[in-house]
Amino acid sequence: MDSPGNRKEIAFLVGLLFLALPGNLLASESSGFLWKTLNFSVLMAILIYYLGKPIKEAFLNYSSSVKAKLKEAEERAREAEAKLKEAEERLANLGREIEELKGKALENARREREKILQQAEEEAEKIKRMAREEMEAYFEKAKRELRAYAAELAVEVARERIKRKMTPQRHRKLMEKYIEELEN
Repeated sequence: MDSPGNRKEIAFLVGLLFLALPGNLLASESSGFLWKTLNFSVLMAILIYYLGKPIKEAFLNYSSSVKAKLKEAEERAREAEAKLKEAEERLANLGREIEELKGKALENARREREKILQQAEEEAEKIKRMAREEMEAYFEKAKRELRAYAAELAVEVARERIKRKMTPQRHRKLMEKYIEELEN
């Protein structure tokens, strides 16, 4: 019934049936149902004849479109399931990853603390050494100043003693002795 030849035959038979019926049968009230049925059959035959193929193609296209969309939806569902599975795995491993990161952070903090402590110790030693050197320098300077002061004081004390003990006669004797040593 799908081929165009079959459709033409059906349309021809329906049209013949319509023409073969006696006019009074079609005109009577008791045959209203028959008339409506006949009109519907003729209309359907004409519609099938002219619109059968486009409607069939439209349904086939719609069916293909629905199948393609179903296939695409299934593919997306598989992708979504794969992503969900991956996310669930990552979520399941998240606690372990957090612990690993926490361990690494603590280890880095411990190493950084040791490094800072070592640098602080080195800096403290450097400060102690510089303070010791500075104290030694001040001590040496103080010793030199004390020696110089002691020498000045000794010279001053000696000068004062000499002045007290030096009489003009002793002065002359010393001068003579000095000149004599120079001459020799």
